[in-house]
Amino acid sequence: MIDIDSGSEVRGIFIAGGIVKSRLTDLDRHVVEDYLASLLQVQNLVVLVGSGASFHLGSPQTRNLNNAAVQQLISNAGHSVDEIDSELLSFLNPADKGDLEKLLNGLQLAASLADQAGLTEVTFGSGPSAKGFTKDQIQQLKGKINVAFAHACQLPSPDTDLKDPLAAHRKFLSRIVRSRRANLPRPKVFTTNYDLVIERALDELGYPYIDGFSGTVDRRLNLAYYGLDFHRVETTSQQVVARADSALYLHKIHGSLNWKAATIGSSGIRTLEITQVQEGSATIDEPVLIYPTTAKEGDSLSYPYSDLMRLLSDAVQQSDTAVLTIGYGYGDPHINRILLRSLAINPAISVLAIDPYAVLDRDSTLNNAILDDDLVGSTLAARNHEVLNTPVAALAAGDDSRIAVLTGKAGEFVHMVELLPQPALNVNVNAPAAVMNLIESLERFVEALPEKDGAGDE
Repeated sequence: MIDIDSGSEVRGIFIAGGIVKSRLTDLDRHVVEDYLASLLQVQNLVVLVGSGASFHLGSPQTRNLNNAAVQQLISNAGHSVDEIDSELLSFLNPADKGDLEKLLNGLQLAASLADQAGLTEVTFGSGPSAKGFTKDQIQQLKGKINVAFAHACQLPSPDTDLKDPLAAHRKFLSRIVRSRRANLPRPKVFTTNYDLVIERALDELGYPYIDGFSGTVDRRLNLAYYGLDFHRVETTSQQVVARADSALYLHKIHGSLNWKAATIGSSGIRTLEITQVQEGSATIDEPVLIYPTTAKEGDSLSYPYSDLMRLLSDAVQQSDTAVLTIGYGYGDPHINRILLRSLAINPAISVLAIDPYAVLDRDSTLNNAILDDDLVGSTLAARNHEVLNTPVAALAAGDDSRIAVLTGKAGEFVHMVELLPQPALNVNVNAPAAVMNLIESLERFVEALPEKDGAGDE
């Protein structure tokens, strides 16, 4: 029996139109590689990156958190947890097994109730154990958790033991850019993540990108910049020589750790202007983020998120379009509606969802399915492999030939990138480093040359 979690053979299951096409063995791995290679050659490539693409970098867990774990998140962000915070947490999460989204929802609803009813405090519990908390106390804990969550999204995590944490992201970005034909439109990358991992990886590669901000020192959000592109010009005449290589568009549709709303003078009035600041400098009232609560759908209707969502909607409605989702669990209704509407009205669209453990239970069913020699050419249901109750599993079970799913260990971000086609240039070294290595090699070569006789020799 193959150990699917060891050795050079990283296994998984590739499903298209509900039918299993590959178990990623040495014999059928090419099926996935060929599919991805063709996917990158469509006219319009849209990539949606979720938090799962950053799990190997320490992306924070938002589910199955006990109260101690929530308090540790707050402490890690440099804030203290007082007795009131601890008591409020206990009332909100009495089972001591919480979901960060539900926790923030409870705090938000309690604060809203106090506002609506004009209450001085909101009472939790009943009988002798009941306790009241003021709106300020509720808002204090909500603010601490928000800041703690944002702090935990500063990746790579200091706890990571990876020697080169951004290697997988560099490889991924380089392959989706450089594997496409030169005459195709730029890839459009959308991400729900707040971290700056993609930006850092692009900087290390030396790739230009448009993120909707204008300026250099004073950077301000200007969505008109998404209408711009990069071209190489002749330095003296400024005539266009060719379109610049290795560029893409980046959209942070849920905000970013280095965004904040500008204010007018000393009045403290917040404007609709978004600026970039140094990562981690935002306070409780400043980050421009859509936090993981049920209110995030409503938040997405405000500026700038509504405009960024419109750009996503426009991108996926074009003809000959491929949508590649990585680490996105389809848990955001406002994004799902855009993708589902595109599937309904756009016959020339393909969707590939990559998620390692959202289709089959990783502790039992997944291994059995991967080791099922008769699985290819059948459905998971026909082979009695029970799927999970998740949106990605529903996609995998659908019979729409435009929808494909990659799951299993091969669907982990660090392994998925190895399935992408190799670009023309080496992606293991970033562009500036490659130039420096070349210079150093030439200098060593010159130093090793024997000296010529005669002082006047040239």
